[in-house]
Amino acid sequence: MKKKIFSLFIGTLFSINLMAQKNNAYFVADPSLTPGGEVVVFSYEGDLWKVNASGGTAYRLTAMQGNESHARISPDGKWIAFTGTQDNNPNIYLIPIEGGEIKQLTFHDNNDFVDSWSWDSKYIYFTSNRYNFVSGYKISVNGGTPARLFENYFNTPHHLVEHPITKAIYFTESWESSIFSHRKKYKGEHNPDIKSYDFNTKRFTKHTSYKGKDFWPTIDKNGNVYFVSDEQNGEYNLAVLKDGKTEILSSCATSIKRPQISANGEKVVFVKDYQLYIYNILSKKSELLNISLFQNNTLLLDQSFKVQGKITYFDVSGDGKKIAFVSRGK
Repeated sequence: MKKKIFSLFIGTLFSINLMAQKNNAYFVADPSLTPGGEVVVFSYEGDLWKVNASGGTAYRLTAMQGNESHARISPDGKWIAFTGTQDNNPNIYLIPIEGGEIKQLTFHDNNDFVDSWSWDSKYIYFTSNRYNFVSGYKISVNGGTPARLFENYFNTPHHLVEHPITKAIYFTESWESSIFSHRKKYKGEHNPDIKSYDFNTKRFTKHTSYKGKDFWPTIDKNGNVYFVSDEQNGEYNLAVLKDGKTEILSSCATSIKRPQISANGEKVVFVKDYQLYIYNILSKKSELLNISLFQNNTLLLDQSFKVQGKITYFDVSGDGKKIAFVSRGK
């Protein structure tokens, strides 16, 4: 009898452990929408997850060694391209949208980060520091040797997206939109702008000229170009190009990150305050995406550290109520 009670007790603990739940987890990143805007794929705890765009339970898609990030869903809705550090080096990987076998596409010893897809779902655009600080490339879903897009035209093109009609490549090229994207309110000659280059007509176009920061472009199937801009209040807000001019769509008091439009042009997903938000193009309103994450905690390692005299970096939140710091590399 004691053995049965003990087994039942252990089984109950195991079930509770399997169903450990986090509601609206913080520190999510790199969201992407399916073409019809029904599902969001995002990064959390170094893995890829997916959740219904109306909220609900999120499920883990990957559990590789290292971190999986920069997920982008193909326009045909069949594949997710992402950057993984399986061997401690960022390379490009491919996984079916429903989960399954993961295929590695790049094998370079430098850093490859996914930007977007071609509209025929045959190529993946990415940026890498293979031959320059940042350069733009594309690779077939079947693998092979990546093709460098800009040999001599531009210095550091990144955030590459293809226009569905003209096939021009939209991008930004500034350190302020690559390694310093977190640095807000910069205004100067190195401010990032939304640019494009049409390989068929050899035409270069500079779409924004604001002396602040316009970057992270994303395009829907109708050719509408969305991006972030700090022109309104010094914070990154959602914007769209309308008749060659910038129209600010949101008025967030804190900056948004990494917006991605659904291919049908109905929804934009982005990160704000370390959580996921959905912006509805028709209603012009954004809402927090309510997510529940069920996790299988296979190993718990609680450790205590004395941090006195061992704090190397710290920063205080704007409201003066919180502090983030680094101690012993953690």
